Parts: sequence; C-alpha cells; structure tokens
Amino acid sequence: MSRTESTITGRLLVPLLIAALLSAMVWGALGPATTAVAQTLAPKVFPIPELSDAHKQSPLPNVLVIGTGGTLAGQAADSTSFQNYRAGTYKIEDLVGQLPGKEKIADVATYQFGNKGSGGYTFPELYDLSLAVDQALESYDGVVVTTGTDTMEEIGYFLDLTVRSPKPVVITGAMRPWDVIGTDAPANLYNAIKLAGSGKTKWFGTVLMLNDVIQAAREVTKSNAHRMDTFETPMLGALGYIDESNIRIYRLNARAMKAGKSNWQTPFDLRTITADKLPIVEIVYNYQDAGGGAIRGLVADGAKGIVTAGTGAGGISSKLSAARTAAIRDNDVMFVTTTRTGSGTMYPGTGSNIVAGDSLNAQHARIMLMLSMAFTSDKTQIKDWFATFGTQEFDMNNELAVGWELGTKLEVAGVGMNKLTLSWPSADVQGKVKQYRVYESGKTVPIRTLGNEARSVELTGLSSGTEYTFTVKAVDAAGSESAGLSQTVKTVAVTYPSGSTGSGSSGSSGSGNAGLAESVISPSAGGKLELGSELSVVVPAGASADDLRLTVEKLDSSAASAMVPSGQTLLSPVFEITKNSSDNFKKPITLSFQFDASAVPAGYKPSVFYYDEGKKEWVEMGGTVNGRIISVESDHLTPFAVLAVKAAAEPEQSGSAEPLFSDTAGHWAATDIGKAVKLGIAGGYPDGTFKPDKTVTRAEFAVLLMNALKREGAAAELVFKDRDAIGTWAGDAVAKAVQAGIINGYADQTFRPNAAVTRAEMVMMIAKSMGLKMDGKASTSFADDQEIPGWARGAVHAVQEQGWIQGRSGNQFAPQGTATRAEAIRVLLNMLETL
Repeated sequence: MSRTESTITGRLLVPLLIAALLSAMVWGALGPATTAVAQTLAPKVFPIPELSDAHKQSPLPNVLVIGTGGTLAGQAADSTSFQNYRAGTYKIEDLVGQLPGKEKIADVATYQFGNKGSGGYTFPELYDLSLAVDQALESYDGVVVTTGTDTMEEIGYFLDLTVRSPKPVVITGAMRPWDVIGTDAPANLYNAIKLAGSGKTKWFGTVLMLNDVIQAAREVTKSNAHRMDTFETPMLGALGYIDESNIRIYRLNARAMKAGKSNWQTPFDLRTITADKLPIVEIVYNYQDAGGGAIRGLVADGAKGIVTAGTGAGGISSKLSAARTAAIRDNDVMFVTTTRTGSGTMYPGTGSNIVAGDSLNAQHARIMLMLSMAFTSDKTQIKDWFATFGTQEFDMNNELAVGWELGTKLEVAGVGMNKLTLSWPSADVQGKVKQYRVYESGKTVPIRTLGNEARSVELTGLSSGTEYTFTVKAVDAAGSESAGLSQTVKTVAVTYPSGSTGSGSSGSSGSGNAGLAESVISPSAGGKLELGSELSVVVPAGASADDLRLTVEKLDSSAASAMVPSGQTLLSPVFEITKNSSDNFKKPITLSFQFDASAVPAGYKPSVFYYDEGKKEWVEMGGTVNGRIISVESDHLTPFAVLAVKAAAEPEQSGSAEPLFSDTAGHWAATDIGKAVKLGIAGGYPDGTFKPDKTVTRAEFAVLLMNALKREGAAAELVFKDRDAIGTWAGDAVAKAVQAGIINGYADQTFRPNAAVTRAEMVMMIAKSMGLKMDGKASTSFADDQEIPGWARGAVHAVQEQGWIQGRSGNQFAPQGTATRAEAIRVLLNMLETL
C-alpha cells in the first residue's frame, strides 16, 4: 500500500521554484519566453486529511470518502417520506461515523467537498472534484465519492476520463434518504468503502456501486426515477457484484485490459488546463418532425459542440439536419451522433465536424466531447479520441503485441524555430517491435517510419511559433500498432523588431533583422509572408507540391543603389525573395509592394520590376495600383523593386476605340470596362488582360465598391480572425467598408477574403453603401424569389427597384451564384449613373 506523504508547503514551493528557474533560463536565451512543451500548471491544493500515524501502521487499506451530498446525505420530512426530503443535509463525517463494522474493512477518513444535489454542480466544480480525487490517491489506497443519483452517471464518467491514478475510484449514492425506513444509503456507503479498499477495481477507472452491483462509469445509466435497482448497463451488463464479504468481478472493461500500458490514461489531464477551457456543449433530442430551432438557439447561446440523440441509428429530422449543416458551416460547431433508444453503436461516417458517438449515450457523449474540445481543436484528433478512449472496443493484437508501460513519456528536446527532437524508450517485448511510426496530429499517414533500433528522431521544416502534437507508435511484425506516446509542443516564436513582421498560414519566423522575414507555408493551405507594411507575399494553396520555405530580405540602400542604373527612380527598397526549391510556382503568387508616391516624377507611374540575374538587367512586370500599394502576380522569385516609368498618354474613349486590354475585344462589357478604368474603379493585370469573366472575391469586390464610392475617412481596425489573409492591396478598402457598416464578417469572426462573393452578398453591400431602405418582407419579381435568403431579400428588392441589377436566364436572381468582374462593374456603373 502506498504511504506517500506530501505537504501543502511542498506542493506550492516546488512548482514555483521550478517555474522561476525555467523562466530565467528561457528569458536569458530567447528574450520573451515561449512555451515549448505543454506544462502542468501549479496544482490546486485541497484540504485532504493526511494519514494518521495509526493508519500508516495499520494493515487495513486506507480509504477516503469524499462527500458531495445528494439523496444519500438527505434529510426526510419524516421516517416514511421516501420522496419528500432535502438532499445534501447531513455531513459525510457523521454518516461514515454511523456505519457499524467499518473498522473491520478499512481505515476510513472523510472530506466534505460539497453538500447539494448532483445536478447543482457546475463543470468547474467537477474539475476541482477530479483534482481532489487525484490528490487523495497520492496517499490513500482508494477513494469513494458520494453524490446524488440524478446526474451520477455524468459525474462518474467525468471522473473516469480525467482521474490520472489507476487506484480504485468508487462512486455511490442512494435512492432513499439516510433517515427513512428501508433506506439503501448506509448499505451502499458501506459496500463502496469495502470495494474501494479491496483493490479489485484498480485499473478499471471509475466504477459505480449501488444495490450491491458494480458497473463501469462509461456504460452505466439511470433507468428508473424511483426504484433502488435503477442503474443498468445496457447490452454489456454489470462488472460484478458484492455479496457480504464476497466481491466478484466477472468481466473486464477496456480500461482494465490496458492495465499498466501507456494508453491506460486518457489525454485529459486537467492539471494542464484551467477550468475555463471547458467549452459549452449541449444536447438536442430528435423526435417526429423535429424543428431546427433547438440547434440554432444553442449555437446563438455560445455552444461549441452539440450531441444529437437521434432516433434509431442516430437519425435526425430534415430540419435538424439543415440546422446542423448551417451550424457547421457558419460557426464550426462540432456534433456527436448518438441514439435515444438507450443502446446501440454509432459508426463513423463522413464529415469533419460530425463524430460517431459509438455506444455512448447522449449525456456521456457530451462529457467526452467537452473534454476533447478542451484539449484540442483538431477535428481528426477528436475523432481518434472517440474511437479509442471513447469506445469499449478492445483489439487484442494491438494491445498485447508491443507497447510501453504506464508512465512512459515521449520526450521533446532541442526545440527551435523550425525543428525539434523526439525521443522514447524501447517498446520491445521479446523482439516483437518491427518499426516505429511518427504521426503528426491531423495526418493519417506517418511523417516518419523508423527501424526497431530507433530511439529518437529530429523533425525539421516546422513552422515557428506553432503548436504541434506528435505521436510515436510501435509496430509489430503483423503490422499491428501499439497505443501511442504523444506530446504537444510549441516551436519557438521570435519577437520581431519594430517595423518587421513575418506571418504565414503555418507560422513564420524572423532573424531579429528588421529587413528579414521568413515563413514555412503548407502547400495545401497556402499562406502569407509580410515584411512590415513594405511587402506582402501571398501564396495560394497548391502553388507548391511540398512545404515552402520563403525568405524575404530587404537590401540596404547602398546595395540597392548599385543594382539600379543611373537615371531610373527607385520608389521602393529592393527585396531579395528566395525559396527552398528552384522550381517555378505551380500557381502564381501575389506580390504587393508599398511605394513612395511622393517620389513619382510628373508624367511617370510606378511599375514593378524583377531583376534578371543572368542578363544583369531589370525587367518590367507592371502592376495594379491601389493607393500606395502596387501588386503583381509572379511564378518565380528573384530580386524585386518598384521603379518609376513614363506613363503612356491616356487613350480617348469612344465607341470605336481600341480595347484597353487584350481580352476585352468583343466582350459584352468592353465599354463598361473602359469606363470603369477611366473612373479609377478597376485596373487590369500585368499581362495586359482584364479577365472580365474571372470570379470576384469578397476582398476584390470591397476594393471595386470603395473605388467607385471614392469615400475618404477613418478605417476600422480589422479584428477578423483571418485578417492576415487579407492582401495589403485590399486592406484599406475592407477596413473602410467595415467602418462604414457596408461589410460584415461571418459568425465565426472570419472575413474570408478569398471566398467568391455571392450575388446576395454583393447586392447587400451595395444597398448598405447607398443607404437604401430595405424591407425584409418585400418580394422581388425574380423567379427564384423564395430562394433568396431572408437577410438579403430586402436588399435585393431595393436594388432591383433602382434598376441596378437584372436576373440571369429564366429571370433567376441566383442568390448563391457568384459574380464576374464584368458583372460587378456593370452593377457599380448602374449605381453611379443614379448619383
């Protein structure tokens, strides 16, 4: 039996001293400290009674009873009032003191955590309860938690998933209050103490014991409002029974089968998070012709996850399904599918935001989802946890072939901006390990496969300032994988000096030089790298086949001057942009430069040039000017700069004039395009094209609209989560449109600048910008009027009344359809003609 002692002083001082030393070392090496590996927080300390000297010397097991109230501690109106009582009245110390013969089965101590009904406990309180249980198990051999039966199964499952110690945790209560005739309270409390002290449920996780029946917290549920045998385990049955001195265990649950293995503990270590990290997760019940209002209301109330209790194999109504789709699309809500039937397994399907609840009932699945979302935002990881820690399935091959003992850790060392080293001990059992596989969270294919002699691996090409979760698994000759050793680590992020920033979709880093920035960009997501406000490099998804490492260096003035021939005016610094491969980009990247408008000579204009290092000469690329920003597309990297070039005389515009662009001759909008260019609404591309049929993005339309309105004034500070994805060329226009109330973001606080603007969105922006009166109840004359969303109907009606927009084929408005550059310009010119 464990006899570990710890004092409150020791608990507090040691973590504080370690934290102080670590802080000093990290600050000295890196400047402002950056967290490398997720650390255990300074522990909460609860007044758990220490073991007495007599109990330390006693041969009996030491059991702590933690009282939280409930019916077991209830006081009845009289001795025959089974239903009329006040829960959580008697103190647990007094109740344990009344038990006869307890001194024969264990040395018992008590701790009063709370005294109320089970439904009255909040999750922050259950967070504390779990930590208190673990603290007690540092010195006690087992813990009994008494609580009310109404939500006992949820409290039990929360403890089952979060308590770190393998020692017995038994939760019990009563269906009748302590002081009525025929009460079950004393017998349940006595047998729970006996079970906790026996050690027979060590490694089982939390178990429930009422009415002499032992049941696993994951599977048990309350089945009757009044009967004393209310708790049942559908399909799987009880773990065992207690008959006086006989304790019989007749089956093992999945956790017990993993005894001593590294995957016995769940990932949900509450010592590493604070209680406020637990998200709001709710339950929605399906029934005949169920409406979607429940989902919409819960999302509006802040729910980040929702469990659906469906009919049959988890089915939900079409209205609930539509509301679920909208919640996923607009708010990124996670859903778990369960059944209201009381038993049955939900199997994985498609959809990143919908998780199969296995055989968990809705209230258990809610606990599992809440904890999963508190520890990761990675949807693939959440699904994996549901499929492993959330299920009772047990794979004998994977569990017994190879693996590590409980307490084995994956170590992380050498954490830098772009690399780190993982190390692990041998998982070999009699030569059964064939190889080790290293996984990155969110990826189903190993990022490294190593031989059976490997004990470490260096991972490079990582993004700075980025959090990663890596898992190492051992593989036997049959190809079966063990449970993994996992560790979450954050690479070092360097603080940029004033005037220089680096940013990318996968993270970025800087050298400490104000003229240098770098980033590693994922090929699947794309990203952006910035050097202050002087340069922006936007890389679209699919531009590269592999991870792309970009480096931007601003040359000093003397080096730049030496590269520029005399007689040419330099309007920006010279930027050397390089990458980690020699291939051209598969898709063009966008470069946006800030230039000195005051330095442009009369009769000249800014133009972007690239430096041909073979010919040692500058080659003009052109560019689209928006204020003090000029942008171009490029499929290669080299030195770039903005130079002044002689402006061509503006052509006279007439019906017979030659087209301004190579791709507008004969186009239905050729004349409109010419007008738009002359009015400063739009410009062409460096290759001499206008791309009239190119789909307009939200950012592009914001620029076109604000150019048309010619509005000056303050710009809002952009607070969208994806503000870094808004190109420098569009930032000012978007900010002014937001300030003017013309443009809004989405419910998930994103702007989605590169998403195609829908016709409904475009019309809404126009209506707002012109201050049109919008009647949400008005109907339009379009054939698909009923398809126009309610939020846009008033705007579409108002703009149609002005004659600014027409329908498409069949008089269809097509609210979700996209708009081309030519269509957008036509609408804007229609708008301007009425001013």
